[in-house]
Amino acid sequence: MSVTSYQTELDQIVAAAAEDLKAARRAMRRLAPTLPETAVVQTALGMAYLALDQPRDAMRAFKRAIELDPKDPVPRYRLGAMQSDAGLLPQAEANLKQALAAEPDNHEYLAALGFTYYRANKTEPAIETLEKAVAAGSEDPEVFASLGYLYYFADRLQDSHRAFSRVIELDPEYAEVHNNRGYLNILLGDLEQAQADLARCLELDEDYLRARYNQALATWLQGEHDEALKLYEQARRKDKADAELKQHLEDFDQVQEHTGDATVADLKIKLAVAQKVRRH
Repeated sequence: MSVTSYQTELDQIVAAAAEDLKAARRAMRRLAPTLPETAVVQTALGMAYLALDQPRDAMRAFKRAIELDPKDPVPRYRLGAMQSDAGLLPQAEANLKQALAAEPDNHEYLAALGFTYYRANKTEPAIETLEKAVAAGSEDPEVFASLGYLYYFADRLQDSHRAFSRVIELDPEYAEVHNNRGYLNILLGDLEQAQADLARCLELDEDYLRARYNQALATWLQGEHDEALKLYEQARRKDKADAELKQHLEDFDQVQEHTGDATVADLKIKLAVAQKVRRH
C-alpha cells in the first residue's frame, strides 16, 4: 500500500470517531501494527492518535518518526508542541529549536517555541520569538494574546493594547481579551472605549467578574461614584468571599499611577471597609 492509502485509512478512522470513539480506537489498534516504519506514516499516525485523544500514543508515534528520520522537522514540531503543553519545557525547547533549524521562517514552529519560552518565564526570548512568528505570517489569536500579556508585564502598554486589538480582529468573541483591552484603556485614559470593551466582554460572558469590577472602576473614574458603588455591590453578590475583588484591588496602585486620580485611594478604602463588614 502507498503512503496515501495508509493516510486515507487513518482519516477514515478519525472521521468515524465522531460517531463512535470506542469503535474508532479499536480500528486503530488493528491498523497501527500493520503500518510501515517510515517517518511520514508514523507522523500521520501521531496526528490520528491526537484526534482520538490518545496523547501518549501520539508522543510515541512522533518519537518513532524522529528515530526514523531525525532531519524531518514535522514530527519534532508536533512532539515539541505536545511536550510544551505537558510542561516538559526543556525537551520541548530542544525539539522546537531543531525543527526551526530546518525551517527558520515557519510561523507555527516559531509560535510553539514562543509559547514554550512564555511558559518557562523567559520573557525576552518569548517576545522576540512570537514577534518573529507574526513577521512570518502568523494570524493565531493566541500568539497576539500572549504578546499582549508579555508587553503588559514589560510595561509596554501601547504595544499590549495593539496586540489585544489584533486578537479582537481575529477572534471578536474572545471575552477575556475584551476585558484586558478595557483595563488597558482605563490605564491609558480612554474611559469611553474602556466601557465599550467591558460591556462587550459581559455580553459574551455575563459572569466575567473581573470585567464587572473594571466596569465599576471605569464608572468611578468617570465621576459617577454612586453608580460605581452600586456596580461594585452587584458584582460582589456573585463573588464568593470577595476572591476576585481582592485581586482587583491589587490593580489600584497602578491605576492611580497612570490616571493621576486621587479618588482611587478613597474608593479602595470604601471597598476595604465593605469587605470587613461582610466578614462580620
